[in-house]
Amino acid sequence: MLTLVERQPRTSPVSWNKVMRLCRRARALVATWRSRARQRQALARLDDHLLADIGLTQEAQMVECSKLFWRCP
Repeated sequence: MLTLVERQPRTSPVSWNKVMRLCRRARALVATWRSRARQRQALARLDDHLLADIGLTQEAQMVECSKLFWRCP
């Protein structure tokens, strides 16, 4: 008995360079997010005197600290 099988369309293989480039970009993005989270945690610990030194109000501090880590400043 003969069965016909449809040929699957050819897909181009992903090059190793593309995979490595994607990994580097993902790593850089995660590093940026971690840095942003640490900076916002440090900002949350500042008292009124230090906030005044850098020219921020408590309201501005709360707004910035309430942002999620992936949100840009």
